[in-house]
Amino acid sequence: MAFKAQQLKKGVFDIHGLEEFVERKVRDVMNALGLSGKAAPKAKKASAPKKPAKKSASASSSPLGALMAALESHSKKAALIKAGKQKDQLLRSLIPLYVARNAGVEVSSGVTSKFWSKFGVKYAAPNAAKALREHVGYARRTKNGNQITPNGVKYVESALSAKKAA
Repeated sequence: MAFKAQQLKKGVFDIHGLEEFVERKVRDVMNALGLSGKAAPKAKKASAPKKPAKKSASASSSPLGALMAALESHSKKAALIKAGKQKDQLLRSLIPLYVARNAGVEVSSGVTSKFWSKFGVKYAAPNAAKALREHVGYARRTKNGNQITPNGVKYVESALSAKKAA
């Protein structure tokens, strides 16, 4: 049985899979004692609704997963990946923000780094943060993380149109 621990605020941990494990053990003990007729349906009802909620929580809790899903549904997916393989650090930092601008995903420099590693591009998180910090006006810091500005959108779209022309 695999458990997944997630750190919440103020040092509190949430361990996924623990409740299901305990319920299964209680059900096994009840079956061994011959009390399964009454306890088994309650355990099944309690664990059945939790499985879909667990899947949706893990998908929404992963910014990288949400970013990849947004990229899959994007009409310019191939062009964005190809443009990100250029040695333009600002463009590499802006493309994940460009993809996530309507998806409501919080994109940090770490997520940007992991995003590019999925496509075989080595791009360290400090480089992503530095590119956005040095090129003022293309992205802004908000309480929900970095957010692309209209100037950043123009920069990405001009890079995509330049790739089509070439």
